[in-house]
Amino acid sequence: MAEFLSQDEIDALLDIAEAGEEIETSAEEQIISKEKNYSIYDFKKPNRISNEQFKAFSTLHDKMLRDLITDLSAMLRKIVDIKLYSIEQMTYGEFILSIPQLTSLNTLSIKPLEGRIVIECNPGISHKIIAELLGSGAVAASDNLDRELTEIEVEIFDHFYKMFVKHLFKAWDEVTTLNFKIESRDTNANAIQIISDHEIVLLVVLEITIDEESGFLSICYPISYIETLLNKIVEKMFNEGKNKKASRKRDISALISGAKMNIEAIMAETELSVADLLKLNKDDIIVFNKNATSSSSKIYVNNTEKFVGVSGISNNRKAIQVKSNIDHEKQETLETLRVMREERIVKAKESNENIKRLLQERDNY
Repeated sequence: MAEFLSQDEIDALLDIAEAGEEIETSAEEQIISKEKNYSIYDFKKPNRISNEQFKAFSTLHDKMLRDLITDLSAMLRKIVDIKLYSIEQMTYGEFILSIPQLTSLNTLSIKPLEGRIVIECNPGISHKIIAELLGSGAVAASDNLDRELTEIEVEIFDHFYKMFVKHLFKAWDEVTTLNFKIESRDTNANAIQIISDHEIVLLVVLEITIDEESGFLSICYPISYIETLLNKIVEKMFNEGKNKKASRKRDISALISGAKMNIEAIMAETELSVADLLKLNKDDIIVFNKNATSSSSKIYVNNTEKFVGVSGISNNRKAIQVKSNIDHEKQETLETLRVMREERIVKAKESNENIKRLLQERDNY
């Protein structure tokens, strides 16, 4: 329902109409609009990757989670849930500050590329995985999660890292061959320095949940090392999506290609009441809705009107040639648009008449 204008609003509109002036924005509104015409950009942390590269990088890691969940559940004999929590661009110094001071860290070489990446698993989940691997299950309440892992615990937890690296290799192998190899292990975040603090990194954070206990695992990729692969990731992920659509289309075509459909060609139609039908006698003539010399027909597929064709003979057999498609949905849409246009015209006329009436009433006063 249309909203009614108050008397003050009507008077203001009439004053503007009589003066022939345009509505001007206030100085404050102009200042606000100018402020919205820019965005904050930090030159210390320039955006090194595009939105498409972000999406492709996210897809690459999201794909490996299904197999990782299966293998980790089998290893721990527990129901495990792993989700892609976030992918962020930051400096290496910010990454070190974002993780616990005492945690589990592994550095991996990425041959044939130069440099290394870092995998970090925080104590919230590393202690839980170690407890499950040892068979105790629950983490003791007296266990201090802020302590460093012992040498035995580090060796036990190494089984998890080796399994994770295997799935990481499998995910990247779809793009290029990277030989991930664990080079060092540590429990102190400050002891790991693969690049300078101001270098830009891409941080992939996974959330692991075991028995309602959850924690985060982070993969830190220095962009300077993997920048040459970002476009390859985009190309691979997008082409794979296109190939899936093409394959699905072929599968659907193969499934429906053998389906049988009833096709009928109606040359003429007419309407008769039951009373007229009962009165028909021999030699009576029924008049149809078109000229007898016309060969045009309507083609029905499974009792649905789909095409317009021409009836005839081909190779001494009755045949029909398809001439055009009948798009009922398009016709209904066009009809709806015509009705809407007519309604707008009527409303516009009513609005103009109301304004004229208000102006006349004001002049009379």
